[in-house]
Amino acid sequence: MSKTAQLGLGMGGPTILMHDGDACSNIKGYAIQAMEECVFSVFDLDWTPVHATEQSQVITAVTHGDEEFTVADVTKFAVGDRVLIRLNGGTAPTANTATEMPQNDQVYYIQAIDTASNEFKLEEFKGAGAIAISDDGSGFEGVATVAKLVNQNDRSHGDFTITSGSKLDVTNRVSGNPDMFDTDGAEDVKIPKGMTIYLPVTAITITTGACIVYTK
Repeated sequence: MSKTAQLGLGMGGPTILMHDGDACSNIKGYAIQAMEECVFSVFDLDWTPVHATEQSQVITAVTHGDEEFTVADVTKFAVGDRVLIRLNGGTAPTANTATEMPQNDQVYYIQAIDTASNEFKLEEFKGAGAIAISDDGSGFEGVATVAKLVNQNDRSHGDFTITSGSKLDVTNRVSGNPDMFDTDGAEDVKIPKGMTIYLPVTAITITTGACIVYTK
């Protein structure tokens, strides 16, 4: 049964009726139905990505001078592979750019492979160049993992193209702005009366209005 049908029948987990000033947290919501126009000062979502992976290996060493990561058998990967990095409680090495690298549950690409030493380099996107790192992290070696993402791009209709352009790189990944529901700024999240949205809500505070939160 679809979530739409479940919603119509009032099925799922407990439903939460909220109005002016109400707040809830630590929930597994999947839909919010606005009974009135709603304004939220807190609207937190579960951003945990879901990726199908294979060939997962523990990263046993980091050589920050050469920007290389070591695994038991690097031949399981190929240059250009999309891989998922999991920190598993470790602290990531620091990149020579403004952001830490690698981020937890983040997708990267294999930029280069050294089969003689079972080492590889990562890049943020194809053609970006190897990510330069300035230290080995803390509790990262022997704990963090790298896993090849399952190729889900098999398409019977062929590759997408653009007029007078090259083939598109279809990744089956939705890369949106994670701050689109950030309420720290001047604007709040608003939902018009009568609208139902399906989002993985974890915590909300409603300033004005009334809504029903459907949970799993």
